[in-house]
Amino acid sequence: MTRWVIFVFVALLAACGGSSSSSNSTPTNSDNSAGTNNPPQENGGGTSSPETPVSFGVPTGSQIRPGMEISADGSGCTGNFLFSPNAQTVYIGVAAHCFSIDTNDGVDPCETNNLPIGFNQVIIENATQPGELVYSSWRAMQEQGETPGSDACVYNDFALVKVHSDDLANIHPASFAFGGPVSLFTGLASVGDNVFAYGRSPFHFGLRNLEAKSGTITAVLGGGWAYEIRTDKASIPGDSGGPIFGPTGQALAVTSVLSVGLGGPTLLNVSNGVANVDRALKYAIDGGFINASTKLLVWPDFYPSANF
Repeated sequence: MTRWVIFVFVALLAACGGSSSSSNSTPTNSDNSAGTNNPPQENGGGTSSPETPVSFGVPTGSQIRPGMEISADGSGCTGNFLFSPNAQTVYIGVAAHCFSIDTNDGVDPCETNNLPIGFNQVIIENATQPGELVYSSWRAMQEQGETPGSDACVYNDFALVKVHSDDLANIHPASFAFGGPVSLFTGLASVGDNVFAYGRSPFHFGLRNLEAKSGTITAVLGGGWAYEIRTDKASIPGDSGGPIFGPTGQALAVTSVLSVGLGGPTLLNVSNGVANVDRALKYAIDGGFINASTKLLVWPDFYPSANF
């Protein structure tokens, strides 16, 4: 009988945790009316459409796009999708655990210490100015009094960073490697659906074939708060918060938790816990934490081959 040696590693994917107790920045109040010389779009408000159609030129490698490296107070993560509540404001999504000192200490997300809303020293790749943390699901759930250990506390892992007004002329919604997102995936995906993931950890050394991954959904977690996905290559610390696309390029989820098992006939099983973007965004809006008109910014072209 063949015997397999099994190794399992489970961790939140921030390179290291942020800190809510030490910072050289001065938190400021979030203001959705921050000005810009070049507004990215007009957004009419309301919540009837899951995404905001806009026109952008051809994306470049020097723009602020989904898949950017994001760092704050010692943490390193990957940004996911771009969102906008109005013509003067753009957010980039990240994982909430990227802004907590307790990320890898086994503390329930609903009991963690987190960076304050208004923390304005978030470094965004390709940006000339730091961004500002305007939403963290981990802080929001504490304010809402969610029960530690509940599905929401365990799986709701989503944050928004406001791009500085000086950098709004340099944004693009198309993700590195894949393009898209073509729309927001609403409702629940199914086990067996194809998924595509991107992570910009510096430990990939800029190699596209390591940054871009494909796989399938293997489980729906927490009643739809998250999914377990299995991919062809491992996500590693620094990939946290990165975009997860559905079968045809929809914004589906955010990379949150990694589990790697060595053993079995394939020798390597790679699975990630990924937070449902639709559910996470709805929580932020329904709780009044972000503007109700906040929409996903989209791009019509999606390339599942990751050749983009």
